[in-house]
Amino acid sequence: MLLEKLIQGCDVSEVCGALDREVKNVKINSSEVEEGDCFICLSGSKSDGHNFANEAVAKGACCVVCSNGYVNPLVSVVRVKDTRKAYSLICANYYSNPAKSLKIITVVGTNGKSTTSYLVKELLERNGVSCGLIGTMYYEYLGVRKPSVLTTPDPNLLQSLFREMADAKVEYVMMELSAHAIYLDKLYGVKSEMSIFTNLSQDHLDFFGNMSDYANCKKGYFCPQNTKLAIANADDALGLEILREEKVPVISYGLENPSDAFAINVTTTQNGESFVANVLDDILDIHTNLFGIFNVYNLLAALVAVKRIGLTNAQIMQTIGKIPSPEGRFNVVRKDDVTYVVDFAHTPDGIYNLLKEGRNMTKNKIITIFGCGGDRDVGKRPIMGKIASEMSDVVIITSDNPRTESRESIATDILQGVNPKGKLYVELDRSKAVKLGIELAEKGDVVFIAGKGSENYIDENNVKTPYSDMQEVMRWL
Repeated sequence: MLLEKLIQGCDVSEVCGALDREVKNVKINSSEVEEGDCFICLSGSKSDGHNFANEAVAKGACCVVCSNGYVNPLVSVVRVKDTRKAYSLICANYYSNPAKSLKIITVVGTNGKSTTSYLVKELLERNGVSCGLIGTMYYEYLGVRKPSVLTTPDPNLLQSLFREMADAKVEYVMMELSAHAIYLDKLYGVKSEMSIFTNLSQDHLDFFGNMSDYANCKKGYFCPQNTKLAIANADDALGLEILREEKVPVISYGLENPSDAFAINVTTTQNGESFVANVLDDILDIHTNLFGIFNVYNLLAALVAVKRIGLTNAQIMQTIGKIPSPEGRFNVVRKDDVTYVVDFAHTPDGIYNLLKEGRNMTKNKIITIFGCGGDRDVGKRPIMGKIASEMSDVVIITSDNPRTESRESIATDILQGVNPKGKLYVELDRSKAVKLGIELAEKGDVVFIAGKGSENYIDENNVKTPYSDMQEVMRWL
């Protein structure tokens, strides 16, 4: 593609060199640059791409996109105000703007993004509407599934996925949109049909620094530039702000505050949650395989979305009970009158909701096995330790994804908040921790294995070792 076409729509302040250069690919890592590539200089927390522009040119880059005074007579230099926004627009141009052929629905929030996205996709596909999914669990469309790299991929991969889906005639794309992705403008230039806000609780403060900046990042997405319609949780404080500010049309859902979609007569059965939903004044009798009040919220958000798309009450009620729990999200195994639950809960709010549901499931012991990820928000560790110890009868602290931190130091941080009312164990080998939880369980108990969900690895010292909580549960059982 010609450089001139590649930079269309970018806020270009100056061009030095020819615009009729043929560009073969777009790169942001100088070590990956090949002959004829366009190199974009991105500034990050650890390094600045502008410092690697000469290296990129030496490896064959034909043009450099930057935001400083870089000059090199050997290549074309395109100066822009914001290289991250330019990166998103350039990748969209490189793949011929595939999002224009797709109807994109984004899901924003600390918890519930994966489940809500999955529910909308399943409801649409089971009723004949083609739908792709981009999120934490995997990237998928029309039977093609790829492993997830990031919750929201970087623009080059994201736009390539959009192109594949557009070429395959996918109509809707469900996307989890992380706060990092919003902050880094990964979706800049793409306007969603609707965007769902699930909730806000503490996470990622290693990146954002404080809850105010984290909240404002998420809330800032709900504006006319980014989405046509908001679907917001009226029982969440930030959701109420989105509703009250109403920068775009908003539909509310909730269980406590007045909402456009709400549920009554919520009942937990052996198979999942049942309730009567009022969705935009239509009454639906819902029976689902998903457990927990938190999933009632996810279901309400999904119901609003598919009703807006055009599914009928009959279509919804005929299919919703056939949808299994998403991978790693409250997956239940029962044996010898003991219930084992594998769940992705990895935030204070997530672990609280998980254990609150556990108390609804049993009057016997709750055994909780969890850890915290390394190189991430340190402040949430003692909070999670406090919640788990106060709401469980037995707590087993273990490892999660230590990354470049030591298992011991992470466990020490968790223990600072622990105030056990029952038994406390520390077993930093996660497989052995699962085995211990199973050995301690008695009839009527519930054992929660939290934090990793469907992840199939443990990330430690830059090595990903194969591992699955569900496989470990089945192995030890």
